[in-house]
Amino acid sequence: MTARRRLALVVGMLVLVLALIAAALAAVPVAIALATGVFALVVGLRARGPGWGRSRRIQQVRWSAVDLPTDVDGPSWTTTWDTQPTPGDLSTTRGQATSVLTEWDVHGEAAEPTLLVLTELLTNAIEHARPPLRVTLGLGEDFVRVEVQDTAADPPRCRPREDEGRGHGVQIVAALAMRHGWTPDPQGKTVWADVHVGWPD
Repeated sequence: MTARRRLALVVGMLVLVLALIAAALAAVPVAIALATGVFALVVGLRARGPGWGRSRRIQQVRWSAVDLPTDVDGPSWTTTWDTQPTPGDLSTTRGQATSVLTEWDVHGEAAEPTLLVLTELLTNAIEHARPPLRVTLGLGEDFVRVEVQDTAADPPRCRPREDEGRGHGVQIVAALAMRHGWTPDPQGKTVWADVHVGWPD
């Protein structure tokens, strides 16, 4: 075998090895994408709950009109608006609530669910209710109660899950709260939720 043929054979082998390596590397992202897609599909179907394949009816979060529980025996904090709050008011209120919760030794990750519930209930009231609005936080033995009072007698609105264009604040509150509901009163209603202070433990 001549030196030229040997060189051609080595070069051919090198090209073949490099081609195999390139094909293997190209297959890795495809495999990752396929695995991710299968995982997302499985998680998505499980999130829809058992029997999803049999029925596509969407389960709505039910907000019952019930008496406000009376087992809040700790300190409380209240703020009120006589007119429609602005987005800046919402941010300020969240900051004030953070300070209040810190004074109650509810801070860091443990405060986040309460702050999110406060934000969602107040946002829902701003969108659908009428001022004056009143927000009250109360400390129970192992939870914080968030109350939003307004002058509209209608129950909290729960958007269908297929309405992707808007938020789902009422569902978020229901997922985070130990218990929740709304209580009619002569001036309108109070929407409330009790959030456990031990979260995320």
